[in-house]
Amino acid sequence: MRHIWVLFTLLVALPSFASTPVTGHILMTKSCPAYLSQSKKTNPEHLKTQVEKIYTIREVNDLNNPTWLRLWMPNSPKHPQRWVSADCGVSDYEASGAQSCQLSPGMADSYVLALSWQPGFCQTYGYDAGKPECLHLSSQSYQASHLVLHGLWPNQDRCGDHYGFCGVQAAANHCDYSPVTMSENVSGQLRVLMPSYSFGSCLERHEWNKHGSCQVLSSDAYFNLAARLTREADQTDFAIFLRDHLGHHVTREILHDKIRQSFGVEASRKVYLGCKNGMLVDIYIQLPALIPSDTTLTELVKKAPESNRYEGCPESIAISNFNSGS
Repeated sequence: MRHIWVLFTLLVALPSFASTPVTGHILMTKSCPAYLSQSKKTNPEHLKTQVEKIYTIREVNDLNNPTWLRLWMPNSPKHPQRWVSADCGVSDYEASGAQSCQLSPGMADSYVLALSWQPGFCQTYGYDAGKPECLHLSSQSYQASHLVLHGLWPNQDRCGDHYGFCGVQAAANHCDYSPVTMSENVSGQLRVLMPSYSFGSCLERHEWNKHGSCQVLSSDAYFNLAARLTREADQTDFAIFLRDHLGHHVTREILHDKIRQSFGVEASRKVYLGCKNGMLVDIYIQLPALIPSDTTLTELVKKAPESNRYEGCPESIAISNFNSGS
């Protein structure tokens, strides 16, 4: 067994885009927050590790120089896998061999269609961040009352949330990547369905380099598929309900009912909401690894594997009608 004993000191975390499954343990020397997501710092139960307790390590964000460890914490029965800063204890682990994450194109075992409710995104983040698609979000625009595309993400279960940048160096800013080559037909679709593309803040470049690099379709075929699935999602009872309740608060259970009506009763663990400050911002839809062009979105959801994504939505959810007035 390859032993790694580390007395961790305070490290400056470098960007890491892959995690590695491991087997091992950590002896805690500090009481530290235990996050569902190390990037978003979500910790709904305000869970902390206990000093001098030994925890099982399931993943590390970097095998040779980890800054985050994913632990198994049975005292959180709903969300027992938590990320903890690596400087919180002394660890001993080894990679899980053939089950390690493989950052190569075409290794996905599922996909996620990530959609946004643009008014919620702009109200909770984008407007204050100066995103041009939010600074110019008109109440009369398509994006103000329809589901829009964030991305189509190939997933590899063994990678956790870090299957991305396959053979691509991550850039500091979205617009640092080269423009994505695509036909006028696909470009025209994205100008409607991906507000960032229309206003030049380059989300499509980030999505292509991070996620498109891990699949085998051309940029045209990849974004055309994402656009087709987005339009189908926007025609469901769920999306129509959102349009009909702009500016209202609705219960989380009603939204889940609309999801089941739209995608089938089994969609409860396949279609997830994402909220911030009590507002709907994201919709994540699980899809299978193979997505034939003649298979509907509803059929794809039925074939998709289940997930256990954290929603972070309150019992009463605001459907934002934010617009910039322009």
